[in-house]
Amino acid sequence: MVTYISSSGLRVLLQIQKIMKERQGKVFIKNINQSIKPIFEMTGFMTLLVQEEKMVLIRKEKTKTKLFLSLSGEVDDESAPSLEKELYQEGNEFNTIYLDCAQLNSISSRGFEVLLKIQRIMTKKNGSLVLQHISEAVQAMIETAGLSGVLVQEGNLLIQKDTVHNDVLLSFIGRLDTETLPVLQQEIMQMGPVTTKVTLDFSQLTYISKEGFRIFLQLQADMQQKGIELEIKL
Repeated sequence: MVTYISSSGLRVLLQIQKIMKERQGKVFIKNINQSIKPIFEMTGFMTLLVQEEKMVLIRKEKTKTKLFLSLSGEVDDESAPSLEKELYQEGNEFNTIYLDCAQLNSISSRGFEVLLKIQRIMTKKNGSLVLQHISEAVQAMIETAGLSGVLVQEGNLLIQKDTVHNDVLLSFIGRLDTETLPVLQQEIMQMGPVTTKVTLDFSQLTYISKEGFRIFLQLQADMQQKGIELEIKL
């Protein structure tokens, strides 16, 4: 029933939290009024105070084509529906959704179902759902569920390929570094001899190493020799 909290009130909460930590205890915040929730979000207190809710959306940033969401807590059977609703609504507006999982402790099977469902929706519109800053615990859950090669992680490279007649579009998502370069090289080797134009979409590439640039320069030279037109989208 709290409708307002000042900076002094927030300091008191931090002092109480400090005392409880010294006692190896915790302070839980529950039933946050919608009128004061923006105050907690803008001041960063969402990341400092433990809430009773299993999964908490602690940050939201937007660009013209990308949405960045930061999650905290657990994505389980109770919190998965709220995440699905958030992602479904936002997914209609953006080409790429980034989920920052640095403060996410666990994901249940229901949570994975939600992520896969949203990923399919994004893929149909030539978009993507990308997981960032995954903890070792959550990474282990992803591997146990057999989804390490299915869910797109920022540390990985996903290449989406579209072919229309003899034109090929390669869209790169994630990182292009020493570990992911073999994926790119394999994709290049599989290009058919009848290809007349290749478009490389780098708009969703978050990192490229020096070796990655070298590969692209070599690719450009090879295509010129074969008479293949090369177009790059940044």
